[in-house]
Amino acid sequence: MCDGEKAESCVCGREDKFYYVISESCVRCGACEEVCPAGAIRKDEEKYEILPEKCIDCGTCSAVCPTEAAQPVPVIRESISLQDIDRKKCYFNPGCALGLYKPEVPEKMLKLLQKYFGEVKMHNICCRNNPKLEEGSVIINNCAGCDRRFRSLYEDICTISYWEVLNGIADLQLPDYTGLTVSVHDSCGYRHKPQVHRAVRNLLRKMHVEIVEEGLTGTKSVCCGDNFYGLVPNEQVEKRIQLRASQLSCQDVVVYCIGCVRGMNAAGKIPHYLPDMLFGRKTELMSDSLNQYHTKLADYIARH
Repeated sequence: MCDGEKAESCVCGREDKFYYVISESCVRCGACEEVCPAGAIRKDEEKYEILPEKCIDCGTCSAVCPTEAAQPVPVIRESISLQDIDRKKCYFNPGCALGLYKPEVPEKMLKLLQKYFGEVKMHNICCRNNPKLEEGSVIINNCAGCDRRFRSLYEDICTISYWEVLNGIADLQLPDYTGLTVSVHDSCGYRHKPQVHRAVRNLLRKMHVEIVEEGLTGTKSVCCGDNFYGLVPNEQVEKRIQLRASQLSCQDVVVYCIGCVRGMNAAGKIPHYLPDMLFGRKTELMSDSLNQYHTKLADYIARH
């Protein structure tokens, strides 16, 4: 269910779409147009302009703009509050990528919810399909894409991220990572939910992780490059992944998206996948090529 009264552009039944805009501080250098994977930027008489209907909300333009003229539309999406969740209509959706690459982890995440939060049921159906749940149901999401689709496509469904729920549990027992210093690569799909960014950082601090904050994170987070797959040649996707990794100062990078695990690993970083960290697990490095990863994921989605 959309929080339409708080963000006018959200329309139930249509997937929530965000885009970037270019402000008057544009110096017409053309850097953004050169790197845009969607061909969404054009030049008018006074400055460059981003076409909302073509923009894929990746943030590549923002990453190269010398004057910070390219910025995401300042829209915030709220989550349902913990106090308003009906525990009898509460479901956990791990996301297809997690189910494919770490099939044992979704059950662990569910049991953690059940231990500390109460009655929560598994909902392991792809977000591209109508969940057909009863009115007033709440889906706790690991995946940012699932959160967006469940929230905007289907009526009478409210959403909240897994990280917000865990952050709200006072007596949650977590592993100790004292001595680990990381950059955080925020999922670009959660860019418009700053409450998720806060929750992730709070959880990391509870695990005694030292965080080095970077410029292109939080509400200014940019895509690791994986979302470009199919839009541009694979060489350009890998080049973008390398660029994003180079913008993160730490060798160790916390991510909470499976695609970002593959991307950071391919770029030579050491990814720490947040669901793994909850259980003291080392994140397994992914050797799949772009084509292998996306082919496997597409097959898995088709079966769910």
